[in-house]
Amino acid sequence: MSHALRTLGSAGTLKQRIVLAALLAAGLLAGCSDKPVAPLGFEDVTSRSGLEAFVGMTHGVAWGDVDGDGRPDLYLTNHLNPSQLLRNAGDGRFEDVTQHWFSSDYKGDDNHGAAWADVDNDGRLDLVQLTGAKMGVGEEPKRLFLNRGERFAEVAEALGVVNPLGRTRMPLWLDVDGDGQLDLIQGAETRFDDVEPPFTFLQRGSRFEETLQALAFRARTVPYCIVTELDNDHHPEVVCRVAGNNLSAQIFSTRSQPGQELDLLPVSAFEDIVAGDFDNDGNIDLFLARRNPPGKVAFGRPADDALIADITVKEAELAQATAFSFRAKGKLKLVVAPMLPRGLMNLQSVRLGAQARSPEALAFVLDPAAPETAGLQAGAAERPELRIGFEAPDRWRVTLVGPGASPGGRNRNVQVQLSVTAEQAIIDVKAEGDAERAEHAPQRLFMNRGGKLVEESDKRGVNKTPIAAMNVVAADFNNDMLLDLFILGSGDVGMHDSLLLINQGDGEFKAQPLGDGVTLPRAGVGDSVTTADFDGDGFIDLLIATGGSMGRSLGLPSDGGGYRLLRNTGNDNRWLQIDLEGTRSNRDGIGARVFVTAGGVTQTRVQDGGIHHRSQNHSRLHFGVAKQAQAERVVVQWPSGARQELTNVGTNQVLRITEPTN
Repeated sequence: MSHALRTLGSAGTLKQRIVLAALLAAGLLAGCSDKPVAPLGFEDVTSRSGLEAFVGMTHGVAWGDVDGDGRPDLYLTNHLNPSQLLRNAGDGRFEDVTQHWFSSDYKGDDNHGAAWADVDNDGRLDLVQLTGAKMGVGEEPKRLFLNRGERFAEVAEALGVVNPLGRTRMPLWLDVDGDGQLDLIQGAETRFDDVEPPFTFLQRGSRFEETLQALAFRARTVPYCIVTELDNDHHPEVVCRVAGNNLSAQIFSTRSQPGQELDLLPVSAFEDIVAGDFDNDGNIDLFLARRNPPGKVAFGRPADDALIADITVKEAELAQATAFSFRAKGKLKLVVAPMLPRGLMNLQSVRLGAQARSPEALAFVLDPAAPETAGLQAGAAERPELRIGFEAPDRWRVTLVGPGASPGGRNRNVQVQLSVTAEQAIIDVKAEGDAERAEHAPQRLFMNRGGKLVEESDKRGVNKTPIAAMNVVAADFNNDMLLDLFILGSGDVGMHDSLLLINQGDGEFKAQPLGDGVTLPRAGVGDSVTTADFDGDGFIDLLIATGGSMGRSLGLPSDGGGYRLLRNTGNDNRWLQIDLEGTRSNRDGIGARVFVTAGGVTQTRVQDGGIHHRSQNHSRLHFGVAKQAQAERVVVQWPSGARQELTNVGTNQVLRITEPTN
């Protein structure tokens, strides 16, 4: 709804109201909003920020002000690599302070999601780091680092959240039971045995207690949850992605204990979810970022002269050869990586040309002029084989074939990956038959109509540009008082185009380029996107991680990933940012709702801690206020039930609001 529509009833005279209504009707019939969309652009500052040095698997990031200087710092989990804590130096650069804050023996484990929060209400941000469980059947401790001021103390076991059996993915901090202390959900996937570790840990005094009752999950795969407010009852809802038992999500109200499940969303697979008031009606809406799984063959294109292919086939289907081909001139550099089952394929499983010779190593060079590369071995195979051959003048064919038997009745996936680098561009890449499947999927936008979620995806234009969505964030990027969307695009094996959708204010979103000269990475696999105003100029910036490393992407596709920092170049619109400090509520104010009214427009935010799939945005609340020099009113509805109101608040500032103690 436009600002003019909201103020129509307050126009001075009947004649003025009639004229204004006529002008609005003309504009709306023309499909236009009543104001131009504010300019927006980004610039790539990865190099000068110091973030370009890391290359490899990522698995999300967590933004938080670890040293209390007002600037968001950055924790990089760096899946299967040493984690890093990067201090925001305030001049556009980040400096590595890992060794200063962590004990020297902490190098990171099978690190997954991490999240900042003031766990002990002492005014300093603490950090939880979740890990896997040794291939889903072993043990691995989770980490909880309490901030002691320039040093961390690792206390997970002492405080009861070490959960060694949990195959955990992404944490969520929230006050489930309303006692003013933050509780912890350790999002996780099901183990490969019959063990069922806990998800939820309630803080009771100086320790956490495992509980199965607080949130009754109906599946054993719950990789992440978010906090929001959907029914305006002053008690936040927990929205969780789940898998199993014909479910895709569960939504719980925290009004009572145990949490009551709410039936608000249809069953619809999704990768990530973001909550926000997209039409400024005071109700929080939900956007589901979605993509389809690939077929038996999936491709990544890190560069014009490079190709990564993943072939994943059920063992019983190996007798029906799965193949793809491409064209390239000159010699090729290849790397073959057998993935699953471990030990099933080896060097002898790679067969070159019609002569079926094996290379001397799994990394090798092929020359189209060499006799041993010509043709392709035909016939059945006694064990899974990857066959590679050349067909003049410039086509290469790759085939995975096997006996098609499942020993012991098993029907395991057989997975092998291939990296190809050519002397010239690789073109005409195609899978044979139906082995390849398009990964883009319709996105889903559910608008909140009085506590009921109504899908308006196509009506609001979010599917005009198809995308395979891996991750999503919402923010007012151009500070025009309307929430926009950035959707990170990726397939299972390689990056796809991403999408910046700008809220037009007339009910629709429209795609817009990121900015002149901004090209997103093609190497790696989409992992996550996060938001933070890292340079303190009042405009929200983007950090993209491209070392996604779960599922089919583990290995070659994600090894080339890293981080890309995009600075919002801004415009002349103004802004207001808010930090909350709870007293009766949890110190971070997680679960609070904040309403900012400026120029007659009221915007609503929920303090959700910044958590979404794999990552944590900086939790500082951001409001664009267009040209308004002040906000007429700022209202905070605290989790404790307290309501706090401020009037005539100046904009272009970071405002700290402390909850009244009585």
